[in-house]
Amino acid sequence: MVDTSQSTFDWNEYGRAVLAEEIPVCRWTRMAVERHYRDLADGHLRGLWFSDVHAQHALESFLFLRHSKGEWAGQMFVPTLWQQFWVALAFGWMRADGTRRFREVWEEVPRKNGKSTKLAGVGLYLFFFDGEGGAEVYTAATKMDQARITHDEAVRMVAASPHLRRHISERRSELFVRGKADKFLPLGRDSTTMDGLNPHGGILDEVHAHPNREIYDVIKSGIGARRQPMIWQITTAGLNLSSFGYEQHRHALKVLEGKEENDELLAIVYTVDDPEKWTDPIEWAKANPNLGESVYIDGLRLACESAVKKPTEQATFKTKRLNIWLSGGETWIPIANWRKCADPTLRLEDFEGEECWISLDLAEKSDIAALCLIFKRGNKFYVFFRFYLNEYEAEKKENDHYRRYALLDEVHINPGNATDFDVIRTDIEAFATRFRVKEVPYDPKFASYFVAKLIEKGLPMVEISQTSTHFTMPIIEIENKVLTGDLVHQGNTCMEWMMGNVVLRESKFSGLKHPTKEKPSEKIDGPVAMLIGMGRALVFVDDVIDQGFVGL
Repeated sequence: MVDTSQSTFDWNEYGRAVLAEEIPVCRWTRMAVERHYRDLADGHLRGLWFSDVHAQHALESFLFLRHSKGEWAGQMFVPTLWQQFWVALAFGWMRADGTRRFREVWEEVPRKNGKSTKLAGVGLYLFFFDGEGGAEVYTAATKMDQARITHDEAVRMVAASPHLRRHISERRSELFVRGKADKFLPLGRDSTTMDGLNPHGGILDEVHAHPNREIYDVIKSGIGARRQPMIWQITTAGLNLSSFGYEQHRHALKVLEGKEENDELLAIVYTVDDPEKWTDPIEWAKANPNLGESVYIDGLRLACESAVKKPTEQATFKTKRLNIWLSGGETWIPIANWRKCADPTLRLEDFEGEECWISLDLAEKSDIAALCLIFKRGNKFYVFFRFYLNEYEAEKKENDHYRRYALLDEVHINPGNATDFDVIRTDIEAFATRFRVKEVPYDPKFASYFVAKLIEKGLPMVEISQTSTHFTMPIIEIENKVLTGDLVHQGNTCMEWMMGNVVLRESKFSGLKHPTKEKPSEKIDGPVAMLIGMGRALVFVDDVIDQGFVGL
């Protein structure tokens, strides 16, 4: 372990307290802390080493800063312990060539946890203290007003600091060092231009609100000429599970879990362990590291009580105060529960020769189509998904998420402006040679010619209309099997997004249930295909169909 006994900042105190369980944190925060101490032991095998000198240099730069407003206005800005820890890691970890290890930081932290103040300090370090010639640092967001929040805090800090005022000037929202080419300025997606940048540092704020990866790519593509650039992304959770921000969130979790390797990314996630316990003060403490400093328990309690009384406020409380990612509405199955059923080692080829159901939701040819394969082993069901879309729809600006899913081989994109049902038919015929297909249940609305061709091939096609009568039983059973872990999937990210879009409607009179969505753009084709298929698979008992229930 690094000796910090002579350090100005004993930033290790936070890490030690987390490992000793003296500070309540969620599993993701703990994983990030453990990653640091694990790398201290074996990081040298990958050419990584930790420099307390560089860590202290970054932290000591904050001592030149002054709070600009509120009860601490004019006082020296001393980062809290948790902030010290992550700043030390971001700037202290080095590569074999003497440059910084981390080129990106992904940080999720709820509102009112000192985000803007700390980020202003990070930006000023990259701009002024880092020793980079002609440093360009940008605070970037979807709109200039958002980008200016952190930037304006940096401007006020400079104005409040006698030392910084001697060297740094401002003109038209741009900070610059007199006689040098260094500059620090805000950048919005609505700026007049985002071309020709040569960033040394990029601070991306509220990434959950970024409609696509445009701003990130502009910063990322411009840093090639820098030896040790840094992009610091920070956000609260959001309400869009198809967003670029959610994609970054997913990658960060996989890095922390060790499922993906990325030695350039420092992943920091503060949230709750159990989203169902969102009214529990213990969970509040895990999500809010600045509790007692800039976040107060009484304020959280009042906000929670209001959200309990007014359900319309619950989404805001969960996403902004507890960092729980949600879909736009009340999700059918909580995403955390669905994710627990994922097994990324699951392979379709391991089921060769076994019985299966292949269910379809074809929709219109201009829309996405879904195919679900279902296998049963004992009490467990294993589900695999394939999605299909045409190039015309996929290339639309608002459909950036489909292009990301295609890169993950989760969505097949065919040329033209119509989804190619012949590709789907060919896939089904191929599956029929590999598996013993019990049935191919489908919604007949858009499928007459398609089905006729499959019937000619001898496939057992079964019409299932999308009614509450057919949906209620599989809805209930899937809910139960997700909770018991008896439904297993691969962790398909497109399907996860669709699961987050499902909103249930229940008849007040009959109690029958039906899946729906709140917006046309929030697709649920995958869940519908799964429900259609599970509805059939669940009524097979010793190869005998309960015809009375199915009502065919």
